[in-house]
Amino acid sequence: MSDETMRTTSQNHKWRIVCYLNQFFGQLGGEEKADVGFLVKEGPIGPAMLLQSLLKEDGEVVATVICGDNHIAENLQEAVEEGIKIITDLKPSLFFSGPAFNAGRYGIACGAIASAVQELLGIPAITGLFPENPGAEMCRKKVYVVKTGINAGQMRQALTKMADIGRRLLKNEQIGSADKEGYLPRGFLKNEVVEKPAAIRGIDMLLDKIAGRPFQTELKIPQFEEIPPAPPLQDIKTATIALVSDGGVVPRENPDKIKVSQNTIWAPYNLADIFANPFQVAHSGYHPTEVRGNLNRLLPKDVLKEMEAEGIFGSLFPIFYSCSGNTTTVQSCKAMGAGIAQKLLDEGVSAVILTST
Repeated sequence: MSDETMRTTSQNHKWRIVCYLNQFFGQLGGEEKADVGFLVKEGPIGPAMLLQSLLKEDGEVVATVICGDNHIAENLQEAVEEGIKIITDLKPSLFFSGPAFNAGRYGIACGAIASAVQELLGIPAITGLFPENPGAEMCRKKVYVVKTGINAGQMRQALTKMADIGRRLLKNEQIGSADKEGYLPRGFLKNEVVEKPAAIRGIDMLLDKIAGRPFQTELKIPQFEEIPPAPPLQDIKTATIALVSDGGVVPRENPDKIKVSQNTIWAPYNLADIFANPFQVAHSGYHPTEVRGNLNRLLPKDVLKEMEAEGIFGSLFPIFYSCSGNTTTVQSCKAMGAGIAQKLLDEGVSAVILTST
């Protein structure tokens, strides 16, 4: 049977569906399984079971492809090529990845694999991501990216939209605007017939704006925040330098209750104490094994103390500021950043080294 036959949209054949999931949603485990390479499970696993029920008789999830987040994130191009070979052999008519919500590594993987499947295999591919997921901007112009909530609490809503768009793509049915259909804008402008001409619509919007009534523009202009760089230090040899990290390092028992994801809390800790006593990592967005093995990998105290002793800069501030940046919204990041910055200014710190994961 040829590939073209396998991908038929005839009413006499079910569409062959292949889904991609990470190690968590693929039911292999959590961060301890993040390094697992690609494997294939026959039929639907985890969220793919819900997708199967939503597709009903239109399609059959013939396989679920699973891979650990670290395996892809650390070798993205090579891993995607590896995944494409596996997916090709499964001969899908339609491909789904995720949804990944606001999980960064998972979102990047979903976007990269979906984009490659659509480009290289010539079949429709759909994923689902929170708009602030780093994978969203990478792939939204290449594939349909259903706009999801921040976490898996909205799994059914996300998969319902993904299934609907996938079904309509295979049936060659028209898909409307991003706002109407619930996907992220793809950067395309399409002509469509509307009841009112542009001049009247424009006047109506202007009158609504003047009157303070809600209105929606037809041409959204992207807003980019300009952040000017900080001025250079006047004299680094007398400067006090502090460490700030979003890697979630906290004392044992996490006394300030910094959250492992969607965090809004920051806290100051003594550098000497955190190195001398047991600590933990309040962050679920990376595997902390390397940090646990040597804390200097995230808080480079060893090198900075050497530089301080050599007189390269004035002094290392004895307090570091910690938070978790995993799936944290931009608004929360701004609030935490402003709070930490004000505290550093109050303490007379001259400069900051921000370490991240």
